[in-house]
Amino acid sequence: MKIAIDIDDTLTEIDRIAATEKYLSENGFSFRLVDPYAHALSEMYDWTHDDVTRFIKSGGYKVFTDAPLRKGAKETLRKWRAAGHEIVILTARPSAWFDDAESVSKAQMDRCGVPCDRVVADVWEKGEYCRAHGIEILIEDNFEICKKAQALGVKAVLFVDRHNLEHAKEIRYAGSDWGHIASAVEYILDPPRERS
Repeated sequence: MKIAIDIDDTLTEIDRIAATEKYLSENGFSFRLVDPYAHALSEMYDWTHDDVTRFIKSGGYKVFTDAPLRKGAKETLRKWRAAGHEIVILTARPSAWFDDAESVSKAQMDRCGVPCDRVVADVWEKGEYCRAHGIEILIEDNFEICKKAQALGVKAVLFVDRHNLEHAKEIRYAGSDWGHIASAVEYILDPPRERS
């Protein structure tokens, strides 16, 4: 079976505030923190999209590429790959932020020891990508992406965190750590059979 997994906030745990505050302080910026739990950098501060891009281009991309893996993520992917499943790392990391988002993401996966068959970047419509490429399961922390994927018949598994907790019950499969994610995927792979 083909399984696609998002990187940021799904495989990794990102501390957006610490890195951003350091950058703002070092560069004398006085943007105001608007939402500390925002999922998107552009929604965290009262800054523009251009300000965010400038932050990313001046080294802020390390917020993503240096983020630590979540506990159990690497081991779970190794287990799935050993069982013969195809692992696709599917990220929305845009080309506007990373010179070569796929290469940067692949290098991060290699450095962290995350097994995968391929890395695909700059994809926002992940449900459509999965459907077009025969990927049956998508593991993702973005609620809207999971909702769209689920509507397209892809088995979406929502990684639940503070930014999406209120919508977790709208996605059929979900988990708040990699043990829960592994259990959800195992259930999808081998659903209980009805007893006669």
